Amino acid sequence: MASTLSGLPQAAAQDLYTSSSTQQHPLGAYMETKDGRGFRYCKVGATSTVVGKVYQGTALDATNLQPSGGLAVAAAAIGATEVTLTGTLTLAANLVAGGYLSVVVTPGIGHTYKIKGNTVVAAAANCVVTLEDPIRVALTTDSKVIMARNTYDSVVIEPGTPTAAIAGVAVNIITNGEFGWLQTRGPVGALFTGTGVAGKAVGSLSGGTSGSLAPAIAATNIAGYHMATGITGEYSLIDLVIG
Repeated sequence: MASTLSGLPQAAAQDLYTSSSTQQHPLGAYMETKDGRGFRYCKVGATSTVVGKVYQGTALDATNLQPSGGLAVAAAAIGATEVTLTGTLTLAANLVAGGYLSVVVTPGIGHTYKIKGNTVVAAAANCVVTLEDPIRVALTTDSKVIMARNTYDSVVIEPGTPTAAIAGVAVNIITNGEFGWLQTRGPVGALFTGTGVAGKAVGSLSGGTSGSLAPAIAATNIAGYHMATGITGEYSLIDLVIG
C-alpha cells in the first residue's frame, strides 16, 4: 500500500490486552485510550513479553543493512519501485518488509522509502528491494542506501545496553511470534534501575538490568518522566513519551 496521510483510526481490530496469532494492524500503528495513553502495534520475537518490562526493535545489522558508507545500488529511474543492492549480502526473504530504506549518498540523498519486501540472498549480490512508493529522485551507481527493519517487527526485551530503538513497555503477555500492543505514551508501571526523582527524565539503559528504564543521562534517549520516586529493582510509575 502506498503511503497516504489519514487521521487516527477510530476503532481497533484487536483489543489492547490480547495476543493474536493473526496480524490485525500495520506494524507501528498508533492508537490511544480516551485518557490519552498511547500504544503501538507490534510483532513479538522469540520470547513472550513480560508485563512492565521495556522492549526494543531487533538489533541493528551493520553488515547487511547499515554498513558505514552505505550499500551500493544499481541505477533506478524516477517512478521505479525496485532498488537492486549490488553488494554481497545475506538477507532472508522479506526480512525488511515494513521497514525503511534511506539514501545516504547522493544522488537522491535524504529521501526515505517504506519497504514492501525483499528477495532472499545468501552471501550473494543483487537483492531486490521493493518499495511502497516510487523513487522520487533517480538513483545512480554513485548513490548509497541504508535500511532498517520496522522497530515494531519482532520486538525483543531491551538488553542491558540497547542495540536498537526502544519500542515501548509491555502491558500484557503477548505470546512469542504473535501480535499485540506496546505502550509508548502516558502513565505505565515499568521496571527501573537506579535512583529516580519525581518529575525528572528517565531513559534507556547504558549498562544495567535488562528490560528496565534508568535516570536519563547523556547519550541515552528520554523515554519519559517520573510520576513518583523511582527505586532500583522496583516498578516505577512513568509518564512515557516514546512516540
